[in-house]
Amino acid sequence: MQFSETKLDINKVKQFLPHRDPFLFVDEITEVVPGESVTGKRKLREDEFFFKGHFPGLPILPGVLMVEAIAQTSAFMIVTLPGNEKLFGVFARIENFKFKGTVSPGDTVIMKAKLLVFRHGIAKSEGKAFVNGKLVAEGIISAFFYESEETLKGGKKE
Repeated sequence: MQFSETKLDINKVKQFLPHRDPFLFVDEITEVVPGESVTGKRKLREDEFFFKGHFPGLPILPGVLMVEAIAQTSAFMIVTLPGNEKLFGVFARIENFKFKGTVSPGDTVIMKAKLLVFRHGIAKSEGKAFVNGKLVAEGIISAFFYESEETLKGGKKE
């Protein structure tokens, strides 16, 4: 796939990722080199469902959702490779994730992923998340990709 745009908004993101509200954690893709690297963004609103209980009076983004946001961003660089448009990715492994800061309502998280290897349907990528230029999380994500006619790209439409 060729990208002539420098930014891909939420509607373009939805053409490639099967996730939907309230579980789509990528608002925009700001850079992508299919099969190599990707940068995505998520602006966290104060009314996000998870902030109500995590934690009352001190709302912070749950670490598992930060990992999910990085994984969704990472998956984007795989499914934008020519011939991979109908692939569907699921977690295979999460390694060495470290959380170095908190993310709060109103923050914009920048997620960056770099592909380390993609072989036999398994992609392994290094992911990082930043807020205001500060690293808040990093680790390695592996996902198994398989062709699925039930994904948004090949089957069910919203």
